[in-house]
Amino acid sequence: MVAALPWVRAPWLANATALLGGFLYLVQSWQYAHTLASLLDEGAYLLKGLLFVTGRYWPFQDYGPWTNHMPLAFYIPGAIQVLFGPGLRPGRYFAVALGVLLVLGVWLLVRRIGGRWWAALAVWTLVLNPALIKLYSLAVSEVLLACMLVWILNLTLGDARPTWKILLGSFLAGMMLMTRFNLAPVPILLVVYLFWMHGWQIGWKAALATAVPVIAGHVLFWPNILRHWAYWFPSELFPFLKPYARPPGSEPTWDPSVTPEAKVMSFLYGIRFHFTALAAALATWLAWPRKDRWETPGQFKTAVFLSILLLVLVLSHLWAALGKNYCTFCFPIYLSFFSLLGPTLLVVTFSSWERNPPAWRGVLIGLVILILGIAIGYSAYPDTGNQIFQLQVPRMRSLQILPGSVELGAVLQNKFGGDPQSFQRAAIRILPSVAGLIVGTILLLVAVFLTRHRIKREGTPSISFGFIALTLVIISGLILSPTVLLGGGFHNYDCGGDVIRSYELAGEYLAQRIPPGSLVYWDAGGSTVPLLYVEKVKLFPAQINGIYSLRRGGDPNDLERYGFWSEELAHRWASEAEFILLGDKHYKGWLAELIESGGYREFEPTLPTMPCDNRSDIHIYMKKP
Repeated sequence: MVAALPWVRAPWLANATALLGGFLYLVQSWQYAHTLASLLDEGAYLLKGLLFVTGRYWPFQDYGPWTNHMPLAFYIPGAIQVLFGPGLRPGRYFAVALGVLLVLGVWLLVRRIGGRWWAALAVWTLVLNPALIKLYSLAVSEVLLACMLVWILNLTLGDARPTWKILLGSFLAGMMLMTRFNLAPVPILLVVYLFWMHGWQIGWKAALATAVPVIAGHVLFWPNILRHWAYWFPSELFPFLKPYARPPGSEPTWDPSVTPEAKVMSFLYGIRFHFTALAAALATWLAWPRKDRWETPGQFKTAVFLSILLLVLVLSHLWAALGKNYCTFCFPIYLSFFSLLGPTLLVVTFSSWERNPPAWRGVLIGLVILILGIAIGYSAYPDTGNQIFQLQVPRMRSLQILPGSVELGAVLQNKFGGDPQSFQRAAIRILPSVAGLIVGTILLLVAVFLTRHRIKREGTPSISFGFIALTLVIISGLILSPTVLLGGGFHNYDCGGDVIRSYELAGEYLAQRIPPGSLVYWDAGGSTVPLLYVEKVKLFPAQINGIYSLRRGGDPNDLERYGFWSEELAHRWASEAEFILLGDKHYKGWLAELIESGGYREFEPTLPTMPCDNRSDIHIYMKKP
């Protein structure tokens, strides 16, 4: 009935809704680009990229920076700085531009597959998710790869695609592999899909187009590019990789002890911050069409491809984050590479969804919704637990309401007893879970009410309880995305103030104190962004990744050759450096003793690099002649 309204069918209104969404995305992304704290990865991408593009180092070079990703992950941000000047500003503005290009790609893709209103809705799934916009506003590879993925799908997905678009999309998929190895399933599964969809002739052409950038990249950086392969594939199975494995006898200094609860929370954060996208995919699988409901064979093939690709990427990144402990709480960040596959899958399949699934599927849908409610509630307890515990409720006695109010936590404590502190610690975890269960129950009750209403009106309803429940979950997730319950609860990098300008002021001050070409020892915090402003600065490149490239044990020469470092190397480098740059928190131990030996002149420190941290200034020590 709604679709029959003339104003809903008007193309201009759908386009205007999408355009408004794109504008709001740009406004938010611009604000976040200026206010989010810089992280270690951001500084590494920008600084390594600048060093590579200007020819001072070469990816996978001996005694160069640790090339922990494929070359294009660094060359692209490096090229932007060569074009627009070094620093955080061009890197962040490029991320904003990529985000806008991503929004455009989503709109074009979904409009072609599902129509203008679906396209507008897809744009707003981005606009309403602060967690995603924040990640896409940093000068890191998430937004770059997400943008690549959207345009790959835009060029290749569906029936009757022009051959030149398929080949261009396949070439871009090869470029993706040369940017980040973790998305290697994309070009592999894409080529399989194109063989299946378009036959052998197009498939082989697509395979060749995909292989061109991959082969070219390996030829350029052979043989040391095998170091990257050696990390992911065991040398026991691939003996030719053994010479390129990480230096033997060393182990990472950064090896945090991760509790099972932390792993569970990381997994739940991933669902919470990408709820609409993942719920769209889950709903599609729960309402998976019967064989006779698919509109075309191409629709079925596309749905299978998107489903397999999403599952493979989720499971592989879940293994990397939680199985290998590579970066436990990075799982929600990893999902931002490809979470847009979820809404795309929904749009591709929605017209063929099972409107009246069997009863067992309706029961399964109900259970999944309740479990999701509990899981989201539990993952939100750090943000909502205390608020719910302190919620004011009416005073009651013998089921009678009394004057005044009291904290909910006090009521529960009085009822169940126990140690107050232990009780509160447990309650702030349990209460949000109960609240999530209540929300899920309400959604199911609304679905039951709507189903009964349709039965009374139609006799045999055209859509069932399960279909209505899934639709309500997706709509509720979209509406709640900006709130603290979902994407609005992502605060990892919130800082405030103008972070870009703060780094520029600190960098300009360093440039005034450090002559061009000086050799610098860096131990001033995570992000190496300040070094971008010092002309032709020389550094010990293994330090760019900070503690993540610091190793215990191993031969120092082997470590340095690979791009790692150790305490022994640090002692040597500090004594060789013309300048030592230290963060306020790092002036201690042997470094403090070295500086206090009397051989160094201290300058006034920089202003804080981050407005939210008064201790983020950089202390400058120059070796005396």
